[in-house]
Amino acid sequence: MKYERILAPLKQDATDELVVEHAASLARLSNGRVTLLHVVHSHSRDEAAYMEAQAAAYLKRWQERLTDQGVPAESRVVQGEAAEAITDLADEIHADLIIMASHGHSEVRHVLVGSVTEDVVRNGHAPVLLVRPQQAAEK
Repeated sequence: MKYERILAPLKQDATDELVVEHAASLARLSNGRVTLLHVVHSHSRDEAAYMEAQAAAYLKRWQERLTDQGVPAESRVVQGEAAEAITDLADEIHADLIIMASHGHSEVRHVLVGSVTEDVVRNGHAPVLLVRPQQAAEK
């Protein structure tokens, strides 16, 4: 399987490095490209604009890092519900793979809060590679 179009949703947390490392490795193996994504969910226009600007700057740093490593990359910041935004963009770019972090919350928390990861796996059309925070801590 070739992963030529890889979508990597980032959360602006410690797991992002591991997600980007996996995306870069697979993109290099397949001569692919990585699309970095951050989803902003805000209730006010001013807050959304501020959050989008911060996210765009954050993704640009990761994009430049990938480009410096010879991996073609682009970045997108979108507003909305995370799972829906991820699956919509995956469909739009015809992603061959989605790489994302999963925090592995407990069953109780999962039932109460739900899971973006589970929604992406259930509703998306692309395969999903999950990386866990423990992997980031072990590196």
